[in-house]
Amino acid sequence: MMRIDLKPQIEALLEAQVAAGHFASVEDAVTAAVLGLPIDEAKLGDLTWARPYLDQADAAIDQGQTSSESETYSELERRFGKL
Repeated sequence: MMRIDLKPQIEALLEAQVAAGHFASVEDAVTAAVLGLPIDEAKLGDLTWARPYLDQADAAIDQGQTSSESETYSELERRFGKL
């Protein structure tokens, strides 16, 4: 068995996914992330609230209002610390 130390933010995210019922355990959540397994959509609940955000993102993409990968990572690091 391999031991992996996670940053507190990542550990909290995984624990929240387990608490929300998306995964049976943190180990299952990590396995799904590593293998790229899909989340059971039935467990996600109603996501219609997200539609306006997706529409806004689509419009921004259509207008060329996007960020490069390095800009995106820089912004994430600014907000959450080095990942």
